[in-house]
Amino acid sequence: MILVCTVIYMSLAPLSLSMIISFPQSDKALHFAAYTVTMFWFSQIYPKKPASLLIASGLIMLGILLEFIQGATGYRTFEYLDMTANTLGVILGLYLAQTRLGGLFCAIERCLSPTRG
Repeated sequence: MILVCTVIYMSLAPLSLSMIISFPQSDKALHFAAYTVTMFWFSQIYPKKPASLLIASGLIMLGILLEFIQGATGYRTFEYLDMTANTLGVILGLYLAQTRLGGLFCAIERCLSPTRG
């Protein structure tokens, strides 16, 4: 849930990371990365297909909704390319979760758990 709240906050805050990280289309790269990581994370928590597809749909709708809200703020902009970057990030996160990387966060958690062993 923290990832989703962070995505919402960073999408609506007056200052964006793309103002700090500056290269051509840096905001698109940040959108893509945020949605990839968020979907990848949730796909590991809810690995069954129906749940991950529902979460993917929700994240895509969230990305679209946030763009409309950004356009209404007066200090952020509405961009179709941001929606595209968000959607492609969700698709990549969903795909990565189906590969050998799919258990990455669980493996890291097991390694860091103080009760392991």
